[in-house]
Amino acid sequence: MADVEKGIQKLAELIGEQGARGAYESMQKFDEGFANLLFGTTFGDVWARPGLPAKLRSLATVAGLIVLGRGPELRAHLGIALRVGWTPEEIKEVIIHMSQYGGMPTTIEAIRIFEEVTKKK
Repeated sequence: MADVEKGIQKLAELIGEQGARGAYESMQKFDEGFANLLFGTTFGDVWARPGLPAKLRSLATVAGLIVLGRGPELRAHLGIALRVGWTPEEIKEVIIHMSQYGGMPTTIEAIRIFEEVTKKK
């Protein structure tokens, strides 16, 4: 069984303790089993693996979300990317690079989200 507490702690490293606990509680309200799966597996198992540092996992996640056109999750993960040390200029280059793999509509949406997220910083 995946370690939920380990997952919450990994997410806390990325967004802060309060944010991680709040996110877990929000998912728990939806469904406890799903919350445990998400936090135990995604953050407790996959994000905690030793093969890549969190900074690179963050960039890979942003790139994947850009190509898939997953705006709401991209918004959250752009915040994480900035928090773990990626600069707005580096993220901009990732968006431009991924335009060749995800197409213009997903790129334009990523640009809008990027501008929204970086405007707050």
